[in-house]
Amino acid sequence: MHAFTHTAPGGEPRREDQEPLIRAAMEQATEGAPPLPDLVPVALVQGRRRRVRARAAIGAGVAAVAALGVFAVALPMGGGGAEPKRNVSVASPATAVPGATRPPVHIEPSPGGSSMADLPQDERSRQTVFQNEAAGVLEGLLPRALGPVRPVDLAVSRYQGGSDGLVFPLVFSVRPQAGPGAVDGPPCTSVPEKHLRCREATLPDGITVRTVNTAAGPEKEAKTITDTTLSFERGHSTVTLTAGGDADAMVPAPVTTDQLLAVVRDARFLELVDYADAHPMEPQNQAVRGG
Repeated sequence: MHAFTHTAPGGEPRREDQEPLIRAAMEQATEGAPPLPDLVPVALVQGRRRRVRARAAIGAGVAAVAALGVFAVALPMGGGGAEPKRNVSVASPATAVPGATRPPVHIEPSPGGSSMADLPQDERSRQTVFQNEAAGVLEGLLPRALGPVRPVDLAVSRYQGGSDGLVFPLVFSVRPQAGPGAVDGPPCTSVPEKHLRCREATLPDGITVRTVNTAAGPEKEAKTITDTTLSFERGHSTVTLTAGGDADAMVPAPVTTDQLLAVVRDARFLELVDYADAHPMEPQNQAVRGG
């Protein structure tokens, strides 16, 4: 098939004459070729496949994030100077970052007193690691308003919470019990006029906890704040957890007795207790002989 056209005076075809020529050439080139397939169904199928793959990728990403959230880092307990077991979730607050170091609060010892700086280097390092772990656990379990929790370099049992100028002293002590024949201590007695209140409660796991509320510092402007102390026995030790108010600012510690009871029930807190019971860091309780 041939196509003919008129030529412009200059020898080149005019624009209106080029269109039939191009159309005729295209028809000649495609003559006898099979019809083109319908591309719309193919495009729809490919689009659906792409959406399925995208959703699968998103689902895999969410699963990976969830796996990170429950991933825990464990530091096994050992003998001698080994560090306590660490069970920390990376989804927890900053307190739960594995290996995170909390700068201790420095307090000068009283005249004739001692501090952790007087310990042998190995023992001081062990107690520092324990304090760092304990501060993180306490901050994670206590109300957020009481944080951040930091170790105090005066003794392994001393900690401090509070921010914005408030200071809430904390005590977490695991002290070996005295020998046979010793008296456990005074009976649980309440003296309301002295702001002393004592109660005992048995936790679901059988631990008997004594709760004591005492006045923190002298009364100011007819106002008194109290410290709350929980104590119980575990293993061969007497465990004490105290949350104190800011006696200077007359602000009570933002924690209730029930919240402290929840702390001593928590497995992370009891792991620290069990380590300190097996590897004592405090002197033994002085025995009070009966008779």
